[in-house]
This record gives sequence, structure tokens and C-alpha cells, in this order.
Amino acid sequence: MSKKRLCFVVPRGEVIRNFLYTGILKKLSNDCDVHLIAVTPNKNLKQNLESISSTYYDLEEFRLSYTHRYLLGLLDLAHNKYMWSQAAKVRWTMRDVEANSLSKRIKRLANKNIAKLFAQPKRLKVLERLLYKHSINEYAVAHYIDILGKIKPDFIFNGSHSHSKNAYPVIQAAKQLGIKTGTFLFSWDNLTSQGRIIPPYDYYFAWNTDIKGDLLRLYPDIKTNQIFVTGTPQFSFHFDSKYHIQREEFLNHLGIPSDGKYIIYSSGMSHHMPYEPEVAEIVADILKKVAPDVHLVIRTYAKDKGDVFKELKARRKDIIIPEVKWEKNFQTPLKEDQVFFTNLLRHCELGVNVASTISLELCMLNKPAINIGFNPPGRDIYPYDYTRFYEFDHYKPIVQSKAVIVAKNTNELENILAKYLENTTLDQQFREELISDFFPGNSLTSAVEAIPEIILKLTATHAD
Repeated sequence: MSKKRLCFVVPRGEVIRNFLYTGILKKLSNDCDVHLIAVTPNKNLKQNLESISSTYYDLEEFRLSYTHRYLLGLLDLAHNKYMWSQAAKVRWTMRDVEANSLSKRIKRLANKNIAKLFAQPKRLKVLERLLYKHSINEYAVAHYIDILGKIKPDFIFNGSHSHSKNAYPVIQAAKQLGIKTGTFLFSWDNLTSQGRIIPPYDYYFAWNTDIKGDLLRLYPDIKTNQIFVTGTPQFSFHFDSKYHIQREEFLNHLGIPSDGKYIIYSSGMSHHMPYEPEVAEIVADILKKVAPDVHLVIRTYAKDKGDVFKELKARRKDIIIPEVKWEKNFQTPLKEDQVFFTNLLRHCELGVNVASTISLELCMLNKPAINIGFNPPGRDIYPYDYTRFYEFDHYKPIVQSKAVIVAKNTNELENILAKYLENTTLDQQFREELISDFFPGNSLTSAVEAIPEIILKLTATHAD
């Protein structure tokens, strides 16, 4: 009997981390023919992907027609208004501010008024159907119809539903050919902070039941049996001993004495968190005051285009700012960086950030997580605001759980840092409860096994 045929789409670099480095793609290739349509960050990663695939096609970036791009933008805007989460409201305001000329403001107002007319489930589906009908005229879709005709897959899986415009024509091509599709909901915040899932899929893989609930609430036409709660593979490295480095060796790598200690400041996207190096320097100054023997290590945001911490690194030799080893092409984490990041978290005393997913990772490793709840002092950063993140739908429950603590000013930050550095086990029960609720059972570590098993079943189910 011939093997079933799976087409796996890799639209962004982090999918390589989640599905290649964890061994999921290898598990799939052992039991079915895996045909990849993937981005190509560099030659070595392409060779690694090709080694576990039956055929490999580059996922190309095609420019869609003006009409199609307009319809996609209108659907995204209408979905934003329909959803109207706290993050959606912020995006709405930011786009208003970015319309900084008369012509842009007129165009923005017109598009908003049209979008409001479609901001309800049935009318959103009208736009989806219109895009589906129009997609047959797009060169990009025709290109992938041709490729899928050669692959003849039984099932197509997209490794990230979000930030993957390049995967859009692949999935539209699959719909035109009647091939069943599935996707992994990339992050815990994407449903309530990003745009509409387009085109719709037949199956969805979610981190947990809360995310499944968000999906059912925002997309009332999706049925519960279309959603699988699988956990996420991106945290598996933290619990896999082959990625662990002994504390003394790792401290030596950082340039810290073997009996030393450090805390992490993890930065965010500079576009959304302006002047963040100034906030990190405040943390460094407070740390010198409350615990002069404890070092500060800054984990810079890997996907920032500019080196926003360059000046701080040159001026403050007491602050450790390691290079983040990501391949810039398609924002791809390299395996060596994943090892470094895992051990950076494992050996720190605590972490400080602005409403980051790293707060979750600190909690799962039982490290105190402190969030910055104030703007850079003396700076007018409107329409941006550090405090807004703590009202976002995905993050507000994290704050309410008491597993993380938000410092509302520099005095609070000083007191919180001193308290946790004196006893890092404080609030341990809240961290444990949060992770237990967020990843019930063994779902925190079982995703690497659960995801390929379900994909294989779906591939077999839809085989001819």
C-alpha cells in the first residue's frame, strides 16, 4: 500500500523551530510522504528540510492584484471592527494616527465606513466567498494549483495561520481543488490581536481550551470537532535535557563568575515599545542599587529590524547584551539560539518584560516574572502606551492570576525586584496554578507527540 501524501506549508522561520527542530516533520516523514512548500532562510536549513521531504517547492512571495489586495484589507478591517477586542481597538487607533495626510485620512474614513457595514459574521462570510471566487483569477493561486496538481496531496497543513501572506494563495489553491486543510494557531494572542484567518481551514490546532473557545466565539461557523487542543511545540526545548547546559558552563559563556547570578530583561518590538532601552537602563540602575552583585542580561527582540540597543550596549559595559542568533531571512530562529535561550531562562533568577510570552515561559520554569506597567519617564509616546497591553484579552487573565506582577512605577519596580531577589520562591503557587490551567495535564510537553499523530490521522482520513 502506498504511503499517504501530506503537503506541509512552512510560511515563516518560526515554523522551522516548531516543526523541524522538535522532530515533528521527521515523525511525519516516517509514516507518510511529506511534500514541503517552504520558505528558504538559508542553504543549510533548506538541505535539512529537503532531507525529510519527498518533494520540496519554494514558497514564493507573489503580488496579488489590486482588487484582491483591497478585498483582503477590507475583510481584515471589518473583522477588526467585528472582533473589537482591546488589541483591535489599539490597532484601529494606530492606523488612524498613521493616516497623516488629508488624502490618507479621507481614504481611511471611507474604508472604515465600508468595513463597519461588513462587521458581522454573515457579511464577513460574504467577503470570504467573494475572495474565493476572485482567487481563481490570481496568478499566485494558479501557480500553486499547478504545484498541488503535481503533489496530489491527501491533506495540506499550514504550520502557522498568522503572519503568512505567502501561504494564502496555497490554501486558496487547495480550496479550489477541494483538498482538506488544517493549520496551527501560531500564538496565544493571535486570535484577538491579529487579523482574520483567511481563507478558512477545515481543521485547527490550538494551544489550549481557552484559545479553542476564542476561535468558536469569533468564528461561529466553525464546529467544535474541527478544533484539536494539542499544546504547542515551541516550549518543548525547555524540558528536553539534550538542550540543557550546566549552570557553571553557561555562566562562563555569559562572562559571569560561576557563583554569580543574573536576571533577564527581554525586550519587545521597538515599533510598539518606543524608547525601551531607556526602560531597560532603569532596570539596570535599580538592580545596582538593590543587588549590586546580580548581573542584568538583556534578551533583545529577535525580529526587530534595527539594533535599537546598540548605543546602550556601547555605553553600559556592565549590562550583558548577547547577540540573538536568528537568520534574518524570514525571521528564523537558529537551533543554537534556541539552546542559548532555553538555558538563559533556566539559570536566571527572574525576568522582566513588557507583557511578553516570555512571562509564560518564566512561570513554567518557576521563575518570577515582573512586567513593566509604566511608560519611559519623560517621554510622550502617544499613540503608544506600555500600560495598554495589560488590558488585552489574552494577557489580562495572566495579570489577574497573580502569577506575574506589574510594576506601575519605578518605586514599585525597585520594591518588587528586591522582594523577589531575596526569595525567588515567592508566589510560586500562583505560577504553578497558571501553568496548570493554561496547559492542563501533560499538554505542556506532549505537543511534539500529539500534533503529528493527529496530522497523520487527518491525512489518512482524507486519502482517496
